[in-house]
Amino acid sequence: FPRLGAALGAASSGIVASSSVIRCESQHAGPAAGMPVSSAWARCHSAKLTKIHEAEARVLSQMIGTPYEAMDVPVKLGVSRRCFLQSDDVQYTIRTIIVGAEHKHKPPIVLVHGFMMGAAAFFKWLPLLAQERTVYVIDIIGMGGSGRPPFDAKRISAEEAENLLVDPFECWAQAMGLTSFTLLGHSFGGYVCSAWALKHPGRVNCLGLLSPLLGFSDDRIAHFEQREDVSWQRRALRCIIDTAWARNITPQSVVRWVPGAKGWFERASVRRFQSMASDVSEEEGRLLSAYVVATMDMPSSTEQAATVCFGPLLRPVEVAGGTIKRRLSKLPVRIFALYGDRDWMDRASALEL
Repeated sequence: FPRLGAALGAASSGIVASSSVIRCESQHAGPAAGMPVSSAWARCHSAKLTKIHEAEARVLSQMIGTPYEAMDVPVKLGVSRRCFLQSDDVQYTIRTIIVGAEHKHKPPIVLVHGFMMGAAAFFKWLPLLAQERTVYVIDIIGMGGSGRPPFDAKRISAEEAENLLVDPFECWAQAMGLTSFTLLGHSFGGYVCSAWALKHPGRVNCLGLLSPLLGFSDDRIAHFEQREDVSWQRRALRCIIDTAWARNITPQSVVRWVPGAKGWFERASVRRFQSMASDVSEEEGRLLSAYVVATMDMPSSTEQAATVCFGPLLRPVEVAGGTIKRRLSKLPVRIFALYGDRDWMDRASALEL
């Protein structure tokens, strides 16, 4: 499996390394100028991003009676080392969904999705929030329907990865004219929102963490590693997952590279939405699954930042100031955390936050 991981990594790196520079004018194609990619890669990237936006529209069409606006907001990444093989002035877009526009006189809500998801995943919740507030749902750079900067996980630190995820959002807030807001993040989005609030606490009125990924505790990891009632098949699977994660191979990588994985994941996610999500029809589950798979099938990008910020078994990587939980405990902003009744995330205690 380590050899397989190295081969996959070399293959994906080779595709980008052998490319040539082109200028892309289409806003939907990701970079606005000067991205060093092959023309075939650019056409594929543009076509797949259009497919995501179409799948997004089909999901959001289920919000009957709730009007929304979808837009792509250009942002700059700033530091070339974060996204290799590009110049400093390259622009990418942040996919943005807006509901409840009539409540502009009230403090807005900014909502960020989790890993392997996108803004449209909140389609059941947005009509409720839109009754009281203007809500901006944004896709993390390199995920969902946002632009996909090429990302080199092997040449970047956890602190740099955090900056890459947060800085585009700060540029987005300035472009949208938002000076303060309530910030809500789900799962990996909870981690990104936490990093955002830590870097720019003056913008955030309140930080809401929805089943947030803040890293598993040492006690939970030790308990998991020492369990004796686990079958050899599960141990082997865990070894495969840990090895892949350590080599920056994500579930998205599997969808892109393993034949048949895309169809299997789409069928599995439909079953999961039907069994675990409440009040989701078969049609809604099918549309949401197609949307999620479309976001995963895009070229590799910042989803690899998760493998930099969290080690195998989701052990949090420490940066200056400690782990994300330790830094949050010092944040001068109101924080609340919510968890599901069937939630696999490590629950942060009030004392930790």
